Amino acid sequence: MRKLLLFFVYIISISLSGQGYNYLGSFQADGTPDYLEPIDDVVTGAFLEFIDLALPENFPVPDYNPQYISSGYDTDILLESDADVWVTFVGEGAGYRNVLGFYTYNYEDATPAAPTREDITIIFPNVSKQFSGGGLRPGNKVHIGRFPAGTGIGWVLLANGYQNGQVTDGLWRVFSNPDFNPENDSTLQQHNVLLKEPLSERIILAFEDIRRDYASCDQDFNDAIFYITANPYEAIKTTNISDPDIADKAVSSGNTGGLESNGDLASLISRRQMKRLKKKDLNGNFEKQSSFFMKSASSSQTLDRYMPATGKNGTEEPRYSTPTDLLGVTNADEVLSVDYYNNEDRVAVVLATATENSVYDHSKAICDRLNSSSLEDVRTVMVRGHQLISSKIKREAGNMEYSLSFSVKLGASENEILSFWNIDQYPSGDYNNFQIWGSSFSQVFAIANHIVDTYIAEKPLKSMAVSDVIPAVFVQSGFYKNGKLQLQIVNKNRSSQMYFKGNLKTTEVASESTFDTVINLSGATYETVEITTGHLFDIGFSIATDETEAIDALYLADGPWGLDYLENEVVIDQWDIENLDVAAVEDIYQVERNPRIAGRIKQTLNLFRHLKAGDQTIDVSEFDQIKFDLKSNLPVEVILITDQDIAWENRLRFYIPAQEERTSQAISLADCKDASGNRIAIENLRSVVFSIHGDYSSFQEFELEVSNVSFGKSTLSTATAFQDRTPALTNYPNPVLDRTSMALTRATSSVQLQVYDMMGRMISTQTLSTTQNDKVIEYNASQLRAGIYTYIVSYPDGESNSGKFIKR
Repeated sequence: MRKLLLFFVYIISISLSGQGYNYLGSFQADGTPDYLEPIDDVVTGAFLEFIDLALPENFPVPDYNPQYISSGYDTDILLESDADVWVTFVGEGAGYRNVLGFYTYNYEDATPAAPTREDITIIFPNVSKQFSGGGLRPGNKVHIGRFPAGTGIGWVLLANGYQNGQVTDGLWRVFSNPDFNPENDSTLQQHNVLLKEPLSERIILAFEDIRRDYASCDQDFNDAIFYITANPYEAIKTTNISDPDIADKAVSSGNTGGLESNGDLASLISRRQMKRLKKKDLNGNFEKQSSFFMKSASSSQTLDRYMPATGKNGTEEPRYSTPTDLLGVTNADEVLSVDYYNNEDRVAVVLATATENSVYDHSKAICDRLNSSSLEDVRTVMVRGHQLISSKIKREAGNMEYSLSFSVKLGASENEILSFWNIDQYPSGDYNNFQIWGSSFSQVFAIANHIVDTYIAEKPLKSMAVSDVIPAVFVQSGFYKNGKLQLQIVNKNRSSQMYFKGNLKTTEVASESTFDTVINLSGATYETVEITTGHLFDIGFSIATDETEAIDALYLADGPWGLDYLENEVVIDQWDIENLDVAAVEDIYQVERNPRIAGRIKQTLNLFRHLKAGDQTIDVSEFDQIKFDLKSNLPVEVILITDQDIAWENRLRFYIPAQEERTSQAISLADCKDASGNRIAIENLRSVVFSIHGDYSSFQEFELEVSNVSFGKSTLSTATAFQDRTPALTNYPNPVLDRTSMALTRATSSVQLQVYDMMGRMISTQTLSTTQNDKVIEYNASQLRAGIYTYIVSYPDGESNSGKFIKR
C-alpha cells in the first residue's frame, strides 16, 4: 500500500479491542460522531424519491439494474484536482449496526493493495439512525479531509461492526473494491454502487451489507445510503459513474424502429417512408393499437410466446405495434413489436424478428445515433449470467431511452445467446433477434429476464463472454452538412488517433467510392471531429484504433430524393440526380442535389425529398417561403409534409401550371392550403413532394426537373411577391371516386360551377349552394369518366376561381 494521501485533517489513532482503526474524532455512546458539521444538509423528499427510484426496495439490483454492478462503473471516488470532501448520511434499512470507513490511494496504481486496519479511517462509527439503534439523522455531514489530485478514495463497511460502544471488525468487511471482498464467486463480490445526481452535485454511495453468497441477501443495495460532495464538485471524475435511470418520459414506439437507411436499402426505405406518410400509419399510437395476447403454440407466429404479459411493476399494459412493412425490406421473415404502457405513457418496447441463415441486420444503437439522437453510453451487462450489450440513447426531445440488444441462435439441442456490436461478428445461423428499450433500465431488464427465462425453460441456453466487444472509440452522434461530416467522438481509452474508412455515394444514383483518412485525437473523453468529404448522399464508415480490435461501424445519410408511383401506371426512362455547388448562405436552408426524371405517365408520380434521413424534420418556423427552379411539361402539385397529424388527402399543397422552360419559383409557405382551403402554420417540415398526374386514361410523355430547392425569408411581402398568381381552388378527396368537396376562397351562399375536360369541352354547368360556413360546395362526379378535369367557380358578383381534379 502506498503512503496514504490524506491531507489537512487530524486523525485520532485509537486502538479499540486491538482493532487499530483511525478516527476523525471522538463519538458518543450510540456511535454518533462529535465532529459532525454544525449545519446539517437538507435532504428533501424529492431527493429521497430519486434514491428510492434508483434503488427500489424489493427489486434486486442483479435482476432490475444489473448495469450498476456488471458494466465497469467506478465504485471509488477519483479526484482529478485538489478538493475538500464530505460524506452525508441519508438513511439505512439494515438490522445491523454497520460502520462506515474510508481509505486513500494513488489511483494511477494499476493494482492497489488491500488496505490494512491502520489504513482505514472511520467516518460513522454506527450507521444507524435515531430510534433504530443509533443517533444519526438524514443530513448529518462529516468533512473527511482535503485531498490532492490523483487521490482515489475507497470505502469500507464493517457489517454489524459497532458493538458495546466500540468499533470491531464485525461479521465481515465489504470494500468498494470488489477484489477485496469475501465471496469466492467474482460475480458476487461487488457490494456498493456510486450514482451521480448532477443537479445537486451529489454522488450517492449505497451498500449491500449481507454477504452476497448468502441466501439471506436481498441484493437491493440500499442497506446503508450516503452521498458524497466535494469543493469543487468538478474535481470528482464523474465520466464513469452510473447515472440513475428514473426518466418518466414516454419512449418511441416499436412501430417506428427496426431500420436504418443503409446504402443498399436507401431507395426502398425512402419509398416505405413515403407510403407511411400517405397512409398515415398510426400503429404507433395507443388508441389505434390492439391489446397483445400470447398466441397458442400451434400458431405460425413463433415470437409471441417470449413476450411478457406486463412490465416491471406488473401493471403495464401491452399493445401490438408491429411494423409489418419491415418484411420485404429487411432480412426478417417474421416481425413482432409490443409497446408497454403505464396508463397511456409508453414505458417499454420489444421489437422482435426471426431471420434465417443470418442475424437481423439493423441495430437500434446504430440507427438512432445519426437520427437526431445521441449515444450517451454503451456497455456490456450481465443478464441471467449472459453478457449482453446495453446502451443509453438521448432523443432529440431530451428524453433518454435505455436499450438492450441480443440474438438467440437457434439449435436442435441447445440455443446460444449472442450480443455483438457489429453485425459481421455474428456467425451464420437461424436467429430470433430482440431489441428492447424503455424509459428505465429496470423496465428493460424486467422484460429481458422474462425472455431469457423462457428460452432457458425450453432448452439449454449457452453463451460466451467476450472481452473486446465494445470499441474503445465510438461515435456518439453526428450529422452531414455542406460537404462536411461532423462527429461527436467518445474516447474512453484516450486514444491519440483513429482510422476512418468509408464507402460513400455522392448522389442517390451514383456509384460508390472509397474514402480513408487518419484523424488525430486530443485524448479527451468527448471530442468533436470534422471530416471534409465533399458532396455525399450516404456513407458507410468505420473507425478503429490501435488499442482494441473492436471497431465502430455505422451509416449516415442525407435525406433522399425518391420516387413514388404504381409500377403499371408510370414508366421511368430517365432518372438522374446531380450535385450542384452552392455556397452556404446564412438564414437559408439549402436542399442538396437536383433531380431530373422523364418517362411516360398514366396516373400519378410523386417526386419527393425527405429533408433529413429517417423520420426527422427541419425547423422552418423562421422561414416564410420555399424557392426552387422548375421545368415540367405537366402541371405540378407542390406538397409540404409536416410533423402534424394531417391525412394525405388533406395535405398542404400549391399548384403550378406547366413550365416548358426552366423558371424560378418562390412560394409563400402561407399559400400552401389544405383540401378545405385553410392555411396551417408550419413549424417543422418533414418532406416536400412534387406531384404530377396523367389523364388516368392513356400514357403520355412527361419531363420533370427540380433544382436549387431552398427555404428562406422573402424580400417582398406575400401580396407583392404573388400578386400575379390566380388563387387556385382545392378539393377533397382528389383523385375523386364519387363525390368531392370544393373549398372556396370566400364565403357566399351559392356559386355557379362549370366543369371542363382536357380538350376544353364543357361537361356540365350548375348552380350549387354552399355548406360549412358558406365556403364549401359538394360536387357529384360519379357520371364522369376517368381523367383530369378543370373547373371554374363563379361568384354572384362575377369573380371566379379555378381548380383541377382527377377522376379515377
